Amino acid sequence: MNIEDLKSSISSVISADACSAEFFFLLDDGEGMKVKSVDIDDTDQTELEGMFLRSISDSILLNDDLTLVSLSSADDRKNALYKYDLEDIPDELAYLKTIIQEEQFDNFNLSDDDLSHLEGILILIGNQDTQLALYKHQYPVTLLKQDSGFNLMKPKGGNRFKKLDSDILKINSKFEFIKINGEYYILDIKALERFFGFHDAVKNVAEKGIENIKDANLVVNCEVFESRLDDISFARKLVKSASNSPVLGVIPNSQIISFTNTHPSLKGSFKYTEDGTKLNLKTKKSQNLFLKLLNDDFLQSELTKIFYDSIAKDSVDDEKESAA
Repeated sequence: MNIEDLKSSISSVISADACSAEFFFLLDDGEGMKVKSVDIDDTDQTELEGMFLRSISDSILLNDDLTLVSLSSADDRKNALYKYDLEDIPDELAYLKTIIQEEQFDNFNLSDDDLSHLEGILILIGNQDTQLALYKHQYPVTLLKQDSGFNLMKPKGGNRFKKLDSDILKINSKFEFIKINGEYYILDIKALERFFGFHDAVKNVAEKGIENIKDANLVVNCEVFESRLDDISFARKLVKSASNSPVLGVIPNSQIISFTNTHPSLKGSFKYTEDGTKLNLKTKKSQNLFLKLLNDDFLQSELTKIFYDSIAKDSVDDEKESAA
């Protein structure tokens, strides 16, 4: 599926007859996650629903510069939607599937439930025939508790302030993840990196990537990668660079070694074995550059002959196939 197909699928859901939104709280009380249905005043729910529909439209449907990329090939481009393609699914994402498939949930009750346990807000949008689900991470700063200091509020229609006598939950229209047609899509990778389950999923794939590097017999000390697997950002880049590399196992090692000695951005950045056939990646800088090398980030313009360090690279051939 390309980005236009995805936009079409999303548009068909939110424009369908009788489309509406249901809201759920994802709570973590230390004894496991719980999903609770949220009862909201009808008028306020309609306003909240409209807020998220506009957010979907602005962030995805009307975003002409948005690109669709597989998460395992994720780079640091700023305007992208990432399709989750790892085998393991973090619990927080899996609950999007739960609210689509299940029909009955316990109601959130202020007498029994604590807003301070709120982990995220799940939004189910659609009708009986077609739905999509959103995940919005809820940060502690968005909850203003009535007992957290002396808080003043100004009632409508008056100028006299009074003490806040209830908790206030602030909700904006930003959401991080969307599930539609059985697939998960990520708008905010940094938010996803906060989930412990995602870290495990990335490490599992990154470990396979390290094996690919070992098999290529290009690096003399592959244990340097293993020692950095707890760095989620590095591990995610290792997944992309090692598992989907257009270089590793494709370009002869001798040609790669020669490239590191001649490219302006790489020359002098690497150490080598005595026979010059392998890289010795002693420093974090050299390890990071090696991953960029595997991703073929170091390019030269055929027109100007200028060298570039390019993050986002979308194949022209792929674009032609999508347009055909």
